[in-house]
Amino acid sequence: MLQDVALGLLTSGVAVEGTARLVVDIAMYFGLFVIVAMALNFQYGNAGIPNMGCAVQVITGGFFVSAITVRLMFIIVEGAGLELQTWATDFDWTYNNPANVRIVNDYITTNPTFGWSMLLFSLAGALVMGAVVGYVISLPAIRLRATYLMIVLITMADAAQIFGRNIPWIAGGTLGMFVPNIFAWYPGDRTVLTAVITLFIGLISFLIFKTMLNSPYGRLMRAIRENETTVGSVGKNVVGIRRNILMFASGITAVVGSLVAFYFSFVVEANYQRAFWTYWPWLMLILGGPGNNAGTFLGCALIVAMRRVIIVNKWFLQELFFFPVAYFESILLGVLLVGVIMFRPNGLIPEKLLYIPGVNYTLMVQEEVDIDWKDALKVNRGFSSGLSGVINVLSGKDPNEEDE
Repeated sequence: MLQDVALGLLTSGVAVEGTARLVVDIAMYFGLFVIVAMALNFQYGNAGIPNMGCAVQVITGGFFVSAITVRLMFIIVEGAGLELQTWATDFDWTYNNPANVRIVNDYITTNPTFGWSMLLFSLAGALVMGAVVGYVISLPAIRLRATYLMIVLITMADAAQIFGRNIPWIAGGTLGMFVPNIFAWYPGDRTVLTAVITLFIGLISFLIFKTMLNSPYGRLMRAIRENETTVGSVGKNVVGIRRNILMFASGITAVVGSLVAFYFSFVVEANYQRAFWTYWPWLMLILGGPGNNAGTFLGCALIVAMRRVIIVNKWFLQELFFFPVAYFESILLGVLLVGVIMFRPNGLIPEKLLYIPGVNYTLMVQEEVDIDWKDALKVNRGFSSGLSGVINVLSGKDPNEEDE
């Protein structure tokens, strides 16, 4: 009897802990994907730039943490008097990484300021490096039309993974790199703290994007999306504007890569696949509705919750399919993309018309203009007779001569 009660309590405790773990996981991935989706909406939904290389910017942030931040941590810890194993060569950098990370974690346990400073440095560095990568990408690609731009950006995403896979000093090659736990001083679950920080950064990103889209620059972006030829004809540098948009959004997207690195405490190129960081954000954007952040939030919430539930219950779903459940996620991605484009091309929340604050559109539509039709008719007749006289003179015809 007592054994049954104890087993029931243990089972219920595991269930509660599993539910809490699922909630934290959904919150973390929602915060990550909503930043990427809002940046994508900023580029495509409002400026018409089809960025199919979101994975490039995300992997840039992750590689900045593994290649720059971790090295800086090692240098500072050695300067504080702690002895690390050698990490000068690629071989030592990769195979001595776990032991060195443990030493750094012990140092962070008693120095929380060091952990916070490394987090801020990583976010700022990822922001700058993402903007630089956006600029580099824009040089060959920004002048291309939509189809060719998409192809170039997709290939660049694959190239970034190839670099990370074959250059060990970036992220340990195929073995990956452990990242020190910047929250080692925190007595609780560090993933909860990471999720809260990610959601906070997502809120800041939302406010930034909202402010920019409601500004004159945001209206200029929509004008380029609708007709870039017209915008260029009035003296605007369309290529420069598109480059700036791509750079800014790339910097914001790269921040996600650094957050992923600290969430897993591990960086490997396989964590930044194109399907995961490009196609899923595109599905979220299209499902919610391009051109508005409310649709982006809704699409992101629905897709993230669905994916995490599928991953958690994959063992139960395996009994329903004749193929490995790992393929179900990719199949679902393709089916949802095709279905949304066919039956809901404007998304669940279509884009609303832009209203400029301070302009009374109702008054503009209802404004009455008094016109004296008699005077207008006289002016029209005088203009017509004068035009006929000019035509007669140019043709050599006598104005006084009557037509036969």
